[in-house]
Amino acid sequence: MKDETSQYKLHFLKQLFHSIWQIIAVGGGAPIGKEAAPREIGTLFAGPIGKICILSMKERIFLLACGAGAGLAAVYQVPLTSVFFVFETLGIALSIKRFVLVGLTTYVSTYIAGLVISNQALYQIPAISWSLKEIWIIPLLLLFLTPLSWLFGRLSKAASSNRIKDKRILLTLPSVFLFLAGLASSFPHLLGNGRMMAQEVLNGSNGKTVLLLFILKALVVLIILWAGAYGGTLTPSFALGMAGAALLGIILGVDSQPSILLLGSVCFLSVTLRAPWSATGLVIGFTGLGIDSLLYLLVTAVLAYEFAKMLDRFPWASILCQKSKHKVIR
Repeated sequence: MKDETSQYKLHFLKQLFHSIWQIIAVGGGAPIGKEAAPREIGTLFAGPIGKICILSMKERIFLLACGAGAGLAAVYQVPLTSVFFVFETLGIALSIKRFVLVGLTTYVSTYIAGLVISNQALYQIPAISWSLKEIWIIPLLLLFLTPLSWLFGRLSKAASSNRIKDKRILLTLPSVFLFLAGLASSFPHLLGNGRMMAQEVLNGSNGKTVLLLFILKALVVLIILWAGAYGGTLTPSFALGMAGAALLGIILGVDSQPSILLLGSVCFLSVTLRAPWSATGLVIGFTGLGIDSLLYLLVTAVLAYEFAKMLDRFPWASILCQKSKHKVIR
């Protein structure tokens, strides 16, 4: 999308090979999200299409964004959420025409992918009846989870920015995967993009297991990104938010109802994505919740997003993040 100011050109086949290997790695147990590769592939194919159709640079950039949205919509079967994703995270200016065009792209890609991908909810949750009783937990979730998700977001970006790309990757990446395999012998839920971990928390786990899963999942995601792997942090953030909410429930001595766990996941996602509407849509799409959950999730997502922006302005927070980055990344 920055092609107008950069002379760097992607090699189509190399990038396609790179994205396919991301999918293979996640399928083999890499603890990162699988959504990055489909977004890359959608964007990759949008480039030549824009050139063939002789579109202007501005139109090509918009087409690239549509390709990214189509990839996300296809892999997770979330067409409307992918529309929000395009405008919230890719910096595309909103207009009625663009909203319709992006929506057309995401819904068509979802329909086509639906021929081979199930549109069932990713996570099995019991029926939830929302009420005003959940409101009291929202401020506590925000105070507890927002700083953690803010720090995880900063560290994951730092890890990606300092990712090893030279010959050292032949040593670091296999070593990290061996380390992950060793941890997985005791904690198999660390494997994959976080779906197993989130379902385990939903099914009910003891406090020690949840705490270890939370710490180790965040650790292996950061380490593997630094070691040279590529992938998303979307579903890991979903799982971490759910585990964080379960930890808060254990600290407070209250039962971790599915509604509280989902509020935690949308809080964590909203901060790491910096996109409250997308985070809300993803949680609803992942779990198959009804429209009655929209208000609770969206309010939590927006408040977490605003809280994270406040943390960005604190000098001590930036200093803390820099120190943490040097300790963990370097």
